[in-house]
Amino acid sequence: MSKIDYNALGQALDTSWGRSSTPKTASYSVKFSLAGDVLIATYQNFASEKEMIMMKRMYEEESINVIDAVLKNVKAAYKDLSEETLSTKEYNSSTSVEIIGFNVHNPKRTAYFRRKTSFEIA
Repeated sequence: MSKIDYNALGQALDTSWGRSSTPKTASYSVKFSLAGDVLIATYQNFASEKEMIMMKRMYEEESINVIDAVLKNVKAAYKDLSEETLSTKEYNSSTSVEIIGFNVHNPKRTAYFRRKTSFEIA
């Protein structure tokens, strides 16, 4: 593994102050976290329960493309901050659908689609 500038990587990953993780849309979110030498990308999209079940395949493909695009931006920001390149290798990915806001007083059900992808920093 090459030398990593964790300060620069943290700045490249930070979307909590002054900028959004997904500035062009309000329908999904991508957040990265760092756990040791592992980058974890979490993609989240929401829709009604019926939409979610019908559109799960589309969201799976979209989540892969969006995570790849955001990771590309993180790598570019890291290179600008540290003048080093960041190499990653995907080694784990999982998806889930969670029904939220479901109770007897609320007939409308909302569902979250999530993809969690882990990348090893090489």
